[in-house]
Amino acid sequence: MNTSTKRILRNFLIELIIYAVLLVIYFLVVLNYLGEPLYNLFNQSPWVYAGATLFLIVMQGVFLEWATSFFVSKLGLEAEE
Repeated sequence: MNTSTKRILRNFLIELIIYAVLLVIYFLVVLNYLGEPLYNLFNQSPWVYAGATLFLIVMQGVFLEWATSFFVSKLGLEAEE
């Protein structure tokens, strides 16, 4: 394995670890603060619940991508061209 391949693999693994940590934190925060309200919303209005959860899914993706990119740039792990 050449140096470039090792660097790319190392950067990928670091990004994966960062993403996994952020995802676990996000999950615990949502479970702790939004678990009960989402459960009640599901029981009261499934259609509104569906819209709210789709919104949360999209926002999760946007936030996690932004946060991962932020940490990767701060660590100097920019992609190799």
